[in-house]
Amino acid sequence: MIILNEREYAEKWLSSERIEEQPYLVLGILAKYFYAQGHKKKQISSMLFDFFCNHFTVTKKLQWEETCDQLAAKADKYPLYEFDGVSITRSELEKIATADGDKERRLLFTMLCLAKLGNLKRPKNNGWVNTDTKELFKMARIDCRVYQRFYMIGKLGRQGFLEFPKKNGNLANRVTFIDDESEMVLLVSDFRELGYEYMKYCGEDIIRCRECGILTRGNKNGTKQYCSKCAGYTPMGTKPVTCIDCGKVFEVDANNHRTNRCDDCYKVYRNNAAKNRMRRSRECSQNH
Repeated sequence: MIILNEREYAEKWLSSERIEEQPYLVLGILAKYFYAQGHKKKQISSMLFDFFCNHFTVTKKLQWEETCDQLAAKADKYPLYEFDGVSITRSELEKIATADGDKERRLLFTMLCLAKLGNLKRPKNNGWVNTDTKELFKMARIDCRVYQRFYMIGKLGRQGFLEFPKKNGNLANRVTFIDDESEMVLLVSDFRELGYEYMKYCGEDIIRCRECGILTRGNKNGTKQYCSKCAGYTPMGTKPVTCIDCGKVFEVDANNHRTNRCDDCYKVYRNNAAKNRMRRSRECSQNH
């Protein structure tokens, strides 16, 4: 999953009980978020592990504790990205329109978006795209065999849309038609369905889900409002939970299957957990 505004997502996750993204992705962004707020790396590690224990049901928690330490250690390596979106210009869209066939045009649009995002993150990127080919075609909504993927990319290279690295074994591709000086036509702020984003621009029946905002195909009578995932989801309100420490009954979201302590007891539990981790860390350092 590609996230443009990491601060926005971090704040959403911190106030949410229902998280669907992969733990490593979430913890990596939260590490950068906590660092940007001025927290020390030891604090960040503790905060990440507390968040993990209360939001994810995963075995081998000690292994994830080490992962939290590693993510905290490199929290300052990359900035917290806060992009409104990637601007696509008229010149770029006109160039894409000259490619043969819908699949080729969707692929070029997808690669253009990725290249321009790479340029925002790294000014010296110069239009290069390093995304795995399988993932690239998935994002472009192109279903084809492996040999067809490489044939299509090679064809676009021969036509001048792409440039290939001189070093053998490097599968990156450079988009050659980026033109930031031209008039902006689109601002792509959601990278979940780039193929559909281009199809929507071309006037095809693509809608944005009213619940999660993802792009999906519409239906013949024009009544579809939700993606297949959100169409079957109905909020269930709240439910009572008894605190395992003090016995107090409190309310949580009905979809929350993790919270088992009230706010006061959770604070005590979190502080004790942090002290225990520091104690184990000191013991390990003394033993070595």
